[in-house]
Amino acid sequence: MRAAKQVQAAAAKTSAFAAITGVASIGQGVETVIAQICADVLSVEIEQISVVHGQTSRIEVGLGAFASRVTVMTGSAAQIASKALRDRILGAAASLMQKEADDLTLVDGIVRHRDSNTTLELTEIAEHTLEIIEADGWFYADHMTYPYGIHVAKVRVDPETCGVKIEQYVVGYEIGRAINPMLVHGQIAGAAVQGIGGALLEEFVYDEAGQPLAASFADYLMPTSSETPTIEMFLREDCPSPLNPLGVRGAGEGGMTAVGAAIGAAVDDALQSPGLVDCLPIGPSKLHAMVRQYLQRNPGVANRP
Repeated sequence: MRAAKQVQAAAAKTSAFAAITGVASIGQGVETVIAQICADVLSVEIEQISVVHGQTSRIEVGLGAFASRVTVMTGSAAQIASKALRDRILGAAASLMQKEADDLTLVDGIVRHRDSNTTLELTEIAEHTLEIIEADGWFYADHMTYPYGIHVAKVRVDPETCGVKIEQYVVGYEIGRAINPMLVHGQIAGAAVQGIGGALLEEFVYDEAGQPLAASFADYLMPTSSETPTIEMFLREDCPSPLNPLGVRGAGEGGMTAVGAAIGAAVDDALQSPGLVDCLPIGPSKLHAMVRQYLQRNPGVANRP
């Protein structure tokens, strides 16, 4: 896998940076994360970073968004490009200030000399630079890195209707490093809700002729606030990944991958019937049939709903 990232310092009267990426923005907050990474390296306010995506005329490589890879891949490339850009800015400043680049630092958007009070603002560098200062950043990986953790579900099964209600849901993960903790929480919570839909509600159903019977949201059920408990989270950053310069682990799918197994196991436990749930979603009629078949296979077990 690979991702490309290009960061530019615009030669304008107002200091501004453009981060140009081929990644796709599908609501995961990529603009915020990329801007944070660039702003941290370049030591400027995040408002000075504009993130541009979906512009094939400005960047040749774009691999979309999939497999919890945006922050891992494009975020790492953004950091690499930003560091290269910072070095070029300091090089341009060194020429203007007649100082050694190694003696200069970039802090709060101002180039400072270590041993004197000499400073140079980015706007001054932009005014004296005939071309836009730019740098490319590439990050390559032969495999991805994911978080590791646990899902725990507490459910109640109605003995009359075989309906399943989730009373508590907890997700615990080691995520390596959270560039933006709020976005990580949002992605894991949203993914868990999607997993709840797959575990209890969402199903493609067809008739004998192969015609879909769930062609509208009246027939294809999705989780609402009534079916979704508060997703409790316990996230740790104790083990940054050694496989990328940010130390991050792709967390987008972590909130969903174990939901079906956790809820299925909780239903098994609630009915004291190990191995009862063998398919998803666990709708009331399907659960009733599972219980009936289980009792037929295990006649010595006490009556179930």
